[in-house]
Amino acid sequence: MKVAIIGMGVAGISVLREWTKKQQETPTIQVTVFGGTETFGTGQAFQQDAPDLLMNLPAISSSMIPEKESDFADWMRDHYGETSPAEKFYARAQYGEYMNERMNEWLIQSNATVVREKVETIRPLENGQYRLTWKMHEEVFDVVHLCIGNLPYQDPYDLHNHPHAIQNPFPMKKSISKLPHGATVGVLGTGLTAIDVFRYTFAYRPDLNVVFFSRSGSFKTIISDAPSFDNQYLTKENIERYQKEHNGTIPLKTYLEWFTKELEHHQVSWQEVCQKHTFGSKRSFEQQLQDPYEIGIIQKVMKNITFIHTDLWMALTEADKHLFMKKYYKTWDKLRAPFPPETGENVLYAWKTNQIQVYDHLEDIKKNEQSFRCIMKKAENIEVDYVVNATGNDLFVSHETKERALLQQLLNERILQAEAFGGVQVTVPHLSVISQKHGVMKNFKVHGQLIAGIQFGNSSVRIISESARTAVNHIFID
Repeated sequence: MKVAIIGMGVAGISVLREWTKKQQETPTIQVTVFGGTETFGTGQAFQQDAPDLLMNLPAISSSMIPEKESDFADWMRDHYGETSPAEKFYARAQYGEYMNERMNEWLIQSNATVVREKVETIRPLENGQYRLTWKMHEEVFDVVHLCIGNLPYQDPYDLHNHPHAIQNPFPMKKSISKLPHGATVGVLGTGLTAIDVFRYTFAYRPDLNVVFFSRSGSFKTIISDAPSFDNQYLTKENIERYQKEHNGTIPLKTYLEWFTKELEHHQVSWQEVCQKHTFGSKRSFEQQLQDPYEIGIIQKVMKNITFIHTDLWMALTEADKHLFMKKYYKTWDKLRAPFPPETGENVLYAWKTNQIQVYDHLEDIKKNEQSFRCIMKKAENIEVDYVVNATGNDLFVSHETKERALLQQLLNERILQAEAFGGVQVTVPHLSVISQKHGVMKNFKVHGQLIAGIQFGNSSVRIISESARTAVNHIFID
């Protein structure tokens, strides 16, 4: 059996790990891995960059080995002499070192062929195999795993060709470090990428005038500690029971009732919390840091459903999915991916002392030759010298997705099929491609952000790693 793994970030390395284990049972398995040189073994998210760019999960939640939860924490202890590393937050670059080391171990164990080139085309053959081409080469494989990592950034203001626009800020030690002293920098977005821009400029470029723009004018929430507990209502057992009784679907209303009951079980009122907090605002940061309990409970409830969130999402009707996106997604997104308290304290300090400015209701950006005019709805227009795109990845794909030639080919030839809520369509939980032209393609798997509309909200290392195991095991089920 010949296996191709395209992309060597978290997903690709996780798939490699699983095929390395399978090879011990079936030595005839041959593995070939593909990936560009710059991010081979780290992916974009964990490439070498400034040490102040932290992960948003503690070490104990970041193992590349599902059956060994402490693997990354142990690695930090062994390589950096860390004491009690489990609950600490470490630099993404350090995590990239860990990923790279594990990848190299599995490459050696599997005797994998390494091709440091980008795959140009994937085409199904009538016999169920797949022909891959790359740089004047082609080869036929029995199994393909598409693990191409993060999708391109959104570009809502069409700034990608402007010399003063940074379309992708990573690695920041190469992009933001080169900005001229004293420049005014507009950061588009207030999500986790914007938090990383803050971390970098706060630590290394305090001379820059940093202005954050978004429609809401608020960031994500801060991680608030709360006692560990198991959910009583939002559980896998409840989901399975309700689905059996109601033809496989669960109304969004029922989920909201379960969520409210979970909070009430811990003496937290969702309605009162929403009245008290504008999540991610300056005032909310102050309240969170002074009294973390309520938001901490909400975050714990949401963390507890991490491994069943795909089940929750797939049980909703299409109408309820659209309702969730329209009415609840923004609040859910601010709460589900918080950042460490130390970063929150720094953001609040910089905000209160006017080291940063944060504006809401950005309507448009007008390009000048060497600067930009930010058109505001509720404030005077603001001039900036440079713009950093922190709007997040564009999850919606089509045959016009020019930034990724391989993805464009697969969509254009109807091998992959776009999903209404982002990415492409796959089966759950086996991640096999659902093709408009070829039907379900059992041995063609897709992983990571490219299935964000199906594996909704599950971008953590642990979810990607567990999914890789399920996908590979499925290949051997008749």
